[in-house]
Amino acid sequence: MKTKTYVLTVVVLLYLSACSSTKNTIETIQQTTQKIEIKDFTIKVNYAVPMRMKQISLTSDYDIRVKNDSAFAFLPYYGVAHVAPMNSSEGGIKFAELMTNYVIQPNKKNDGWVISFKVNAKEYHYQIYMNIFNNGNSTVTVNSYERDAITFYGDVK
Repeated sequence: MKTKTYVLTVVVLLYLSACSSTKNTIETIQQTTQKIEIKDFTIKVNYAVPMRMKQISLTSDYDIRVKNDSAFAFLPYYGVAHVAPMNSSEGGIKFAELMTNYVIQPNKKNDGWVISFKVNAKEYHYQIYMNIFNNGNSTVTVNSYERDAITFYGDVK
């Protein structure tokens, strides 16, 4: 009798948790879609993957933000720089500039979006590629002629 009660309890809990996770997923999809459509979202990055190195876990608050027609980035950089900045304190990927060539389209599996745009900062010219998924997960790849490419993994906030 105790075994049947235990099994029934577990089944009911699993069913309830499945229903609540579906609700959260639908809410997450709607919130993410709205943020993408109005161009007002921030991606908090958790990991960096440089082109020639292993994945690096980030412990500080780094992000890239899109707001209307501008992009704002405060990201670290690990990798080979072909042109070093004049001021050594200006490392990383930092900009607050207008975006050009902004393109947004659904991804191939139709479970998110692919966004690309260019930013011409003071010293560097960046090509940004974002893959944002319905669940809020995202990847951001930053390309530049002056540096090796770097990819970041994070979440839309």
